[in-house]
Amino acid sequence: MSHDLIERYIYAVLKNLPARQRADIEAELKELISDMLEERCADLVPSERDIRVVLTELGTPSELAAKYHSDGEKCLIGPPYYSKYKLVMTIVSISVVFGMSMVSLITTLMGETSSWYMGLFSWFGNTFSSLIWAFAFVTALFAFFQWRNVDFGPELGDDLSSLPPVPKKDEVISRWECIAGIVISVLFAVVFLFAPQMITAVLGEAGNFEFIPVFNIQEIQRIWYLILSFSALGILKECVKLYEGRYTKLLAAVTVATNCVSGVFSWLFLANGKVINLQFIRSMSELFGPNETFIVHVFENFHLFFLGVILFALVLDTALVVYKAIKYN
Repeated sequence: MSHDLIERYIYAVLKNLPARQRADIEAELKELISDMLEERCADLVPSERDIRVVLTELGTPSELAAKYHSDGEKCLIGPPYYSKYKLVMTIVSISVVFGMSMVSLITTLMGETSSWYMGLFSWFGNTFSSLIWAFAFVTALFAFFQWRNVDFGPELGDDLSSLPPVPKKDEVISRWECIAGIVISVLFAVVFLFAPQMITAVLGEAGNFEFIPVFNIQEIQRIWYLILSFSALGILKECVKLYEGRYTKLLAAVTVATNCVSGVFSWLFLANGKVINLQFIRSMSELFGPNETFIVHVFENFHLFFLGVILFALVLDTALVVYKAIKYN
């Protein structure tokens, strides 16, 4: 039978299970609940009280979801976090390998490696160390969720009405949106930490090009921890998005917190202007000349322009998530 409370209960169970299992488990749960109601009510139409009694007998959604997990409870990361942990770990690992390969290829083409085998050794070493850091961060993040038993949504208690409704299409956050966010955060860290010289301005005429790095490489190497923290906050936010799967008050709170801290890190990263290469500023000012005073002024204050773009993106993201969380709740 179809009933709003049953649909909400099944949704709360399925949201913590791997996507490939959901269709079969959904059909199994519907059949199980239908049989229990038939046994309880016989030929009578089940009342809402009957449905509540049956669902209470089945247990909370998290308890029922745990029974479908093959993973034990006494582990570092277990139900209901393990399936999301595996997904995030896979995304981050692939992003690291892809990013490091891209960095290695471009730096080789730019002639920054003495030979192909030295480039290969450098790629292997950097990739291996990056994967270790990525594994440590993602594992520590989900282990914290497990240790603190972080609640990403209401469970079944005495009041079944507290179960969240089954989200409509507009309320659901696409898994691919979360994956894209994680990939962008990882690639940001990889490029800025290992090859900031890739971000260059190409000046000159055909056959006489000059590559001028936009950023001050020495300064970026000095403040590596800000870049790593900025990327980690982005991954944290996308992990919560991935777990929630919809716009909620919890997601809004996490987004506000992470974006505020990211804004502070961006200000520390860019406000003093040391992170921008002075040669880049001089070259762009000379290129446009005194007649283009506005453009010259933009490049002379490029660190503030870049900071403004980042802060605008953070504010826009925060406003959209908070608006949708309020609208759909």
